[in-house]
Amino acid sequence: MNRKRRSPRAVLTAGMTAVQAQAVVLDRVWSGVTMIALHEADSLQGHLNAAQERLLIARRARGLGELLRDQVDLLPESRNRLRRDHQVRRQLWRGLAQELGARRSA
Repeated sequence: MNRKRRSPRAVLTAGMTAVQAQAVVLDRVWSGVTMIALHEADSLQGHLNAAQERLLIARRARGLGELLRDQVDLLPESRNRLRRDHQVRRQLWRGLAQELGARRSA
């Protein structure tokens, strides 16, 4: 038995009217855009928290050497946060692009 594979969108919208199918696809796209917006807001809040932490640590420094050492010590954490944010951002955009690609191909 050699069955033709149906796209995930075709499986999801099987038995629906065209308007219902379009509503489902639009809902999924809107969900993807919302997830991206929420991630960006959370990412921005993380950057603001990190900047606040850097300022607090800088205020406690007793000299230029201590200030530089403390700020350099925070660099790996900042780099890892930026890397994680970027990785999540890419995954979210890929998911949205796949959703739009499935819409175009159907």
